[in-house]
Parts: sequence; structure tokens; C-alpha cells
Amino acid sequence: MACDCFEQAKVKVREATGDPNAKIRGIIAPVNGKWCLLPSIEILYRKKKKDGSFTTKEFSMEMTYSYCPFCGKQLTSDE
Repeated sequence: MACDCFEQAKVKVREATGDPNAKIRGIIAPVNGKWCLLPSIEILYRKKKKDGSFTTKEFSMEMTYSYCPFCGKQLTSDE
């Protein structure tokens, strides 16, 4: 990764919670030929039915960033 903000944030979360095993959710993905832990967010959504209403069941997916959400540096290249 181009920065160490994710690691710094993890340290701050551990200090704030007092839990030495606290974690920030991330996705392991290939970046420039290396596997990296990228910060991610969970998206929750409901699917639309044929009648236009939405299902009661929620579905989820993970979305990761191309740029650091903390400092703005590019995490992945466009290559």
C-alpha cells in the first residue's frame, strides 16, 4: 500500500477500545502482484421484486477503495 493509514487506524481502534485484538474490516486483494489488506465497507441492500416492492431479506456485499479513505493516496494502480 502507498500509505500506512490502515495500520495506524487499527492501532488507534485498539487503544480506544482497550481490546488488543480489535480489527477493522478489510478485504485481501491482489494489488500490483502482491496481496494486500484493503479497507472495506459493507453494503446492505434489498432486492426489488417484479411488482416494484422490495424483499424483506437484506443482502450484503463488500466494497473496497482505490484511494485511502484517510489520506487520499492511491492504493491500487489502474494497470
